[in-house]
Amino acid sequence: MRVIDLENINYAMRNETQFVLRCEEVFHDKISAAAATILNSKKEKPFVALTGPSGSGKTTTAMRLREYLENLGVKVCLLSMDNFFLPLDQRPPEATDWESPYCVNVELLISCISRLAEGKEAEVPWYDFKTGNTGGYRTMQGDKDAIIIAEGIHMLNPLIFDKIREAANGIYVAPRTRIITNDDKIVRPEQLRVARRMIRDFNTRGHSMRDTVNRAESVDRGEVNYIMPHKNNAAIHIDTFHDYEPCILAKYLNEIPQFREELTEEFLAEHGLTDLMKVVNGVPPLKTPFVPHNSIVREFVGGSCYEY
Repeated sequence: MRVIDLENINYAMRNETQFVLRCEEVFHDKISAAAATILNSKKEKPFVALTGPSGSGKTTTAMRLREYLENLGVKVCLLSMDNFFLPLDQRPPEATDWESPYCVNVELLISCISRLAEGKEAEVPWYDFKTGNTGGYRTMQGDKDAIIIAEGIHMLNPLIFDKIREAANGIYVAPRTRIITNDDKIVRPEQLRVARRMIRDFNTRGHSMRDTVNRAESVDRGEVNYIMPHKNNAAIHIDTFHDYEPCILAKYLNEIPQFREELTEEFLAEHGLTDLMKVVNGVPPLKTPFVPHNSIVREFVGGSCYEY
């Protein structure tokens, strides 16, 4: 378990540019190491199953990994498990909520992975979350020499992973670093992920910050039930925390007009977020021009060069 002291963050912020570049170099090295592992076993394991809890940065990690491999001349096909959700009227009784793996059309997902690996075309669905139905299909061309990356919260769940286990590298992505406040309290990764989602969902999905916090209970329950038990299926673990990130969160949370009104001391205490706000209030804000457009942080605050 890695920890970082709030005092160290404030000290590093004396040179913002150097701080950001150093953190981004650290993450680039993690992508490089993951790519090396994948390439070393490419012949036996051409598939990559990449997972992580909500707010972990798995989508950007998958795109960074694809970009890195393609720069080496490797063909990559990238699939998002989110596009393989079953229409609402076709879900089995076991699919009790959105966090359940039974919401996924596993047969179609595995079929697409197999067809792409065989060098065939695959009709890949896209899911319309507004209607709760498959919105259509797009054709993706496979390649027998390609790496097939599939990312989503259930990619390491045995319902899916067991079908490709012998040919797949598992990757688990999540912020793992703990932050120590000035009064020696620990801010856990799940609190950081809530902060990430508060900003993203306010700006792109029209959710209030309270809505996001309240939904976090269901998200956390799904993580405990369906994601955490299968972490051991991953051969590669990537910590997506960036040491400068609390300063970005401080900037964006404080710019939301309803921030102080919605996140009262009583509400924060009720949901276990008091120590997170100590961090937000205890660091200087960092302006995003310092942050590269391919950074994981951009997945949550905007301005990314990737489409989500």
